Amino acid sequence: MTEQTGIAIVGCGYIADSYRHCLKLHESDLRLVGLFDRDAVRLRAHAEYWGGRVYSSIDDMLADDAAQIIINLTDPENHAEVTRAALLAGKHVYSEKPVAMTRAEAIALRDLAAEKGLRLAAAPCNILGESAQTLWKAVRSGAIGAPRLVYAELDDGMIHRTNYREWKNRSGKAWPARGEFETGCTFEHAGYVLTVLCAMFGPVRRVTAFSALLVANKMTDPPLPNPAPDFSVGLIEFDGGIVARVTNSIVAPYNHRLQVIGDEGRLEIREAWDYACPVKWRGVSQNRLARFLERRVQGIGSGKTVPMVRQPAMRPGRGEPTMDFARGIVELARAARDNRPSRLDGDFAVHIAEVTEMLQHPDRYERPGLVQSSFAPLAPMDWAQ
Repeated sequence: MTEQTGIAIVGCGYIADSYRHCLKLHESDLRLVGLFDRDAVRLRAHAEYWGGRVYSSIDDMLADDAAQIIINLTDPENHAEVTRAALLAGKHVYSEKPVAMTRAEAIALRDLAAEKGLRLAAAPCNILGESAQTLWKAVRSGAIGAPRLVYAELDDGMIHRTNYREWKNRSGKAWPARGEFETGCTFEHAGYVLTVLCAMFGPVRRVTAFSALLVANKMTDPPLPNPAPDFSVGLIEFDGGIVARVTNSIVAPYNHRLQVIGDEGRLEIREAWDYACPVKWRGVSQNRLARFLERRVQGIGSGKTVPMVRQPAMRPGRGEPTMDFARGIVELARAARDNRPSRLDGDFAVHIAEVTEMLQHPDRYERPGLVQSSFAPLAPMDWAQ
């Protein structure tokens, strides 16, 4: 029988419900030992809906020997402080994205974890999902020849014009609009494609980015004092001349399409947030008829479906999330148990945080910005070899 790793969750806000929903898929690996949130009402509502022991304080949680990994689901601006406290208490940490809001903070946390002999990892973990692993395997197998170019969109539509005030999770927590608008869509979303691209192509070498606040008035009451950029676009350069254009916005219509373009065709995913999303292959249009059809038929559905490496466990049609948020925690727990590197280790988390900061705040870096951090090559999942 697999040894269970004890985990404790700090932060019972909107995203915590998604994690709790996915924990049931990993009961052989993970055992939830407790919960804490500084908001007593939010903590009680979460515990009443999902169950779980409630800690009286964060110190109480950090003093619990049964809690081997702390799951940091606090607000992004609190990630660094809470993670630091957990590391100082001798706990491994899995943090929601970003691991920190600046490169310097991320490096300090990684170095502290190494100094203490602890593990640090961070979301997102969608590179561990079936759709991303299928895409990666197709690239490795040469399905499109040499990869050259990536187009990645993470546009979410005009969120501030939607009925987001009515969005609530199962335990009754409202979607944290003010925090999302002040953290910024790039910090919130870029990691979903950066993790996949970095796994496939290695560390980012240079970033040329632009960001802007296009709609300052997000119709909040009271108005936001420090709204973040709601649009960013970056050109990301990898070794071998591979270039990716990554766009994030909460202004343009919803589009989460990812295209990897090579000499012999392209691979496409319509939804980067769905572990079960089909991967489509389309060849290069080399004659007049093929080019005519390409101009007329732009839809991803016209391509050939790449066989999925395995069937995902998630069943979103039955109300489940389209992503298994707990898979990154399992990866960290198994890596610590087996004394092997984690696929989402501290170096990888630092790298994703640095590139994300360069996309959202290009003014903090030279242009084009040389990326300082790096990481060891990631291994595909065993079931996707």
